[in-house]
Amino acid sequence: MDSLQEKVKVTMSELRPNMILAKDAVSKSGVVILAKNTKLDNINYKKLIRNEDILSVEIWDYSIDKRNKPFLDASKEKKQDNIISEREKENPELVKVEFKKFHETYDKKIDELKGCVDALKQGEDADQKQLYSIVDSIISTANCSSDLVHYISYLDKMDDATYVHSINVAVLSNICAMWLRLDKEDIEKAAIAGLLHDIGKETIDLSEDEILTGETLTGEKLAKFKKHPEIGYEMLLYQELDDDIKQAVLNHHEKIDGSGYPNGLKGGDLDIISKIVAVCNEYDNLISFKKRCPFDIINDFESINIGLLDTKVLLEFTKNIAYTYVSSYVKLSNGKTAQVAFINQNYLSRPIVALTDGTAIDLAYNKDIKIVSMA
Repeated sequence: MDSLQEKVKVTMSELRPNMILAKDAVSKSGVVILAKNTKLDNINYKKLIRNEDILSVEIWDYSIDKRNKPFLDASKEKKQDNIISEREKENPELVKVEFKKFHETYDKKIDELKGCVDALKQGEDADQKQLYSIVDSIISTANCSSDLVHYISYLDKMDDATYVHSINVAVLSNICAMWLRLDKEDIEKAAIAGLLHDIGKETIDLSEDEILTGETLTGEKLAKFKKHPEIGYEMLLYQELDDDIKQAVLNHHEKIDGSGYPNGLKGGDLDIISKIVAVCNEYDNLISFKKRCPFDIINDFESINIGLLDTKVLLEFTKNIAYTYVSSYVKLSNGKTAQVAFINQNYLSRPIVALTDGTAIDLAYNKDIKIVSMA
């Protein structure tokens, strides 16, 4: 679908805020500085201009707004003073103004989502525009998709876990639909479907801890848990919501090989919105609640989930998730800390990493070493 979009080559001096990369920005040494589809903000702009061998980049034409003023000279920007907690020292991202803005908006939107769900349970009409505005407001607090992907993983365990999970899946589904180059209408449907996909859990007779345990339950409790897609679908059946949204609520636990529930549908019976929500639901369960390392999840997505989740959606999502971690620091199984320098297209979970002494390790060929956590 990229061929339908125009690409424009732009020099460093011509870059403006909110331009979106149409191609990976790669240094002469082969290191991906910024991944394709990254939106330029001050931080990403600095990453580019620090690399003197990058003279120009390719930008999506639709993202060019000539009204935007040039980036400020980095040398003239004032440093912000922050009171940093011990926990924040371990993760500098947490002190960013952008993350704090994201977190504040996120908290407010959880309350708004609760209000919407309560209204639906009482039989009131759903407002599709209002539902999407919950997701859009959160997305608007970040400069690019990469930030949103990371911010979700930074969130501490919060109360109302089902609502937290629903918002996370909605944000991820919105991003995934964008990565798949779907049109605006389908992007919004994916986001709303993510927001409502677990609405059926509101009425099943299980505790929140049991709901979080999910498919590891047994017997009668597992049977109750597996009813939530059908219950959610029935709650929305007569609402004036797009049918793709209702189908995704019903089908987000279906597998393309027919092994899912509630109806054992196969890939050909599932629409693209259902497939997107299924992938994002699985990712958020692993990253937010099980606190798995992103590269560990990517490894699962490359192997275990192939044949269970839609291949096209899974690969596009996994590839882009991997690229969001370029330049991030990771801990290796040999006890060393390294920086992700380059994503291997054929081994997304095993990138090339740079050690602090300047040497590089290609994890695709050094199978005895792996990424165990983010640094």
